[in-house]
Amino acid sequence: MKHEPTPLEIFLTKLAFLLYGKSVYKAFSDRLPLNGDEQVLDFGCGMGTVAFYVAKKIPRGHLTCLDISRRWLKTCRKTLRGYKNISFLSGESQPPTKDSFDVAYCHFVLHDIPERELEKVIPALAGALKSGGALVFREPFKETKKIALIKSLAEQNRLIPKDSRITDVPLMGNSLECIYIKQ
Repeated sequence: MKHEPTPLEIFLTKLAFLLYGKSVYKAFSDRLPLNGDEQVLDFGCGMGTVAFYVAKKIPRGHLTCLDISRRWLKTCRKTLRGYKNISFLSGESQPPTKDSFDVAYCHFVLHDIPERELEKVIPALAGALKSGGALVFREPFKETKKIALIKSLAEQNRLIPKDSRITDVPLMGNSLECIYIKQ
């Protein structure tokens, strides 16, 4: 499933970032288990709304922004210009490297992936994590069936639930945030 955003989608995302950046995206980045030197994967980075805050939190680390959309990656590069600790990957050309990330996060991405694809994506994300690494995601709470599948796939792939919470996200409604740790 390849999705290129429309110019309107990009504009609305930029507007949300400007108006709600700290209350939505920075708040999520603040929940990530980061000390400053981690190797981090932003899976489904979009325009880099969360990555903008994460890059500042890992001055001695590295952030890899991955998306299947060339248009989102181009926009993400603009959002993150000036940062030196970031690389960009097209999800269709290069899968994440095995055992290479301390943290992988997904912000409102997994619920948009068809179930058949999630059965490939979650094992790939789990495999990309180092032992003790964290998978963190935030998804719309109303997507209960998809969330149940994501949790099940995570646990089938040696990821142990560490923390979860329901939070009200401006413009997005109730959301579930989960942190899973790789055994």
